[in-house]
Amino acid sequence: MTDTLHSTTGPATTFPARQAQLVNVSRLWAAADPTVELTVVVPFYNPGASLRPTVEKLIASLTAEQVAFEVVAVSDGSTDGSADTLNGLDRVRVIVSPVNQGKGAALHLGFAAARGAWIGFVDADGDIDPRHLATFLRQAREGNHAGVYADKRHAASVSASSAFRKLVSLFYSTLVSLLFVLGIRDTQTGCKVLRRDVLADLLPRLRERRFAFDLEFFVAAKAAGIRDFAAAPVQLEERVAGSTVTSKAILRTIRDTFVIFARLHLGAQYSPVAPVAVRPAQFAAPAWTATQVAEAA
Repeated sequence: MTDTLHSTTGPATTFPARQAQLVNVSRLWAAADPTVELTVVVPFYNPGASLRPTVEKLIASLTAEQVAFEVVAVSDGSTDGSADTLNGLDRVRVIVSPVNQGKGAALHLGFAAARGAWIGFVDADGDIDPRHLATFLRQAREGNHAGVYADKRHAASVSASSAFRKLVSLFYSTLVSLLFVLGIRDTQTGCKVLRRDVLADLLPRLRERRFAFDLEFFVAAKAAGIRDFAAAPVQLEERVAGSTVTSKAILRTIRDTFVIFARLHLGAQYSPVAPVAVRPAQFAAPAWTATQVAEAA
């Protein structure tokens, strides 16, 4: 089984999946590339025609803000040919996973390739305007925050989501508040900007491959004493692409939420550890990366 990494301006490169994880995942422990302020990871799974317009809006907004950026688009086993729609776009790299593993897995692959001092991500299905990221970056930079996240419950947020989606979101955010007391009203909206060192510190503790990735990130951050995250308003439009948040995905996310709760209280998964110098040759991929391809095949 192999992963494929290719740039939209160059030929594809194929290499063993396990090797790809071990080589790439150490990149966040290197200094940021001084020519890249912001890396934006765009995970996607069969988004159809919505992918290229989303990335084009992202490029246009960051260019207008004169941000030095790169886009890392990660196909999570897409079968609709959507990765090819990004051909010809400048400053866009595409990582193709051969199998569908989940949003969290796709984000891990994208983070492992990131070169920016700040690292953001945004959903590809068209409901979140990617132009929010330029605003989030400015807010994070000026406040020197650990990160800025989209908050659907912010007083200035506007949502065109269905009544069902709003009800599910309210139920889940209430559950999260009761279980974890994070002080964060909305962990799940797929638009965030995070400081590179914060992400590098927390990634080795994260195990979630699917939608509970966002929650686990904030749980690990609280356990590590990292709390300087700022909420920002977001405008949610009607989805351009079909949603991957099915009833099965909702139930799985609830199950994964209780798994995270058990890890927090019954194990040392998120316990702070003394900082150590990690050399790339010594660094091991997160536990799930060693078996993810075999499990999904």
